[in-house]
Amino acid sequence: MAVKVSLRKKSGAPQPKSGVIQLVHYDDIQSFPARTDDDILVTGDLVLKTGAKAIAMEVTASTIDISNPPEGDPDGEGVKQTIVYEYPGVDIDAELFFQKYTGKPFLVIANDCSGNGSRVVGWSCNPVYLSPASQDNGTGAKTVVTFAQRLHSRKRVGFYKGAALPNEEWNDASGSAGSAGGGV
Repeated sequence: MAVKVSLRKKSGAPQPKSGVIQLVHYDDIQSFPARTDDDILVTGDLVLKTGAKAIAMEVTASTIDISNPPEGDPDGEGVKQTIVYEYPGVDIDAELFFQKYTGKPFLVIANDCSGNGSRVVGWSCNPVYLSPASQDNGTGAKTVVTFAQRLHSRKRVGFYKGAALPNEEWNDASGSAGSAGGGV
């Protein structure tokens, strides 16, 4: 039985977010930490298959929008975990990534810099799926990246406090990104 608590009003100011999103391909996950419909805090570790790594994507931090829109009839209402953000520019590597992974299942980890843990969007048996929408015109060159669940559930976006996941190396021939080039 869930514990009932009273909730004090908190600040509604936006939480600063890291400009690096981690994308974990669903097929690369070996095991998930335990999480029930009553858990929002994920304290165990996501374990990846041997040799698997997350994909790091630098994004425009101020555009990150994490939501839990409600869906379903009154007797079956749930949420669809969703994250939307902008990836600036149009380049070959990014377009190839979007072409290869559109419609593919992922978990997305976004550090909200609040100290509560990173936000984890998607979960076991209910991942989020990539849906990119690019523009390259007189007002800008960018891709609006959406990851959303296809099925609603009782689980809202969680707070991940598990071990950090290894990331793939930066795909940047110029050497200007990644720790060796002064980037992340």
